[in-house]
Amino acid sequence: MSNQFKQRYGDWALITGGTSGIGAEIASQLAGEGMNIVLVARNEQDLIAQTERLQRLYKVKTQYISADLATQQGMEKVTQVNQDIALLVHAAGVEVSGAFEKTPLEKEMQLVQLNVTSTLYLSHFFAQQMVARKRGGILLVSSLVSHMVSPYFANHAGSKSYVLNLGAALYGELKPKGVDVSVLSPGLTNTAMAAGADVDWSKLPMAQKEPAAVAELALSGLGKRFLTIPGLRNKIMSWMMNLTPFGLQAKIDQKMMVRAIPSNRL
Repeated sequence: MSNQFKQRYGDWALITGGTSGIGAEIASQLAGEGMNIVLVARNEQDLIAQTERLQRLYKVKTQYISADLATQQGMEKVTQVNQDIALLVHAAGVEVSGAFEKTPLEKEMQLVQLNVTSTLYLSHFFAQQMVARKRGGILLVSSLVSHMVSPYFANHAGSKSYVLNLGAALYGELKPKGVDVSVLSPGLTNTAMAAGADVDWSKLPMAQKEPAAVAELALSGLGKRFLTIPGLRNKIMSWMMNLTPFGLQAKIDQKMMVRAIPSNRL
């Protein structure tokens, strides 16, 4: 056990979305490094199972907070944690896809609350504590779609662009104050979110990654680089989109996505 994150940042890491997918893998890998873990998610039974698993496997201390981060009450509940959080990993998120005029407005508003507002709220709260201690780390989970125009994922992509840009600014701003900030922009990953999106991903030029590998790459970049994009194909796609005008991106991506999304949702 190297304890590199514990030595660099402190004893406790708080991971939102920590019971499944990338968040759960990051929690396991940090526990394997000797960090104590606070998990945040909505489902209390999943939280109990995951915290007990981490205690059993890695002999670390664990806590959990059952909270809906799409609500003000849920965000405030997280900030009442009774530990000094050395590392914040904000992996909770939600995705809404399909024709913009057909998606439920309530779900789109919840997406903004979770992907945007909670990112701001939690980053701001814990950054204050970290700057006061002159050390800490913040890892924000964005998405590959934040680097490109994404028809049929319009609000999701827009929200993840916020995460990317906020993280970039905080990377520059907080580094001189002792706080490392990094952004993970995963492409298609084998998670419950991807499985529940009702999109035929096989129709798209994307290679699916496993959460454990994505988590390992994300943590390896913390304190070393601002941005982690897992996979060579994803890196090339991001680079190409940065060179392509938005209008052309929109036309290209729209033609690809109509092959993958069910016709009744277009």
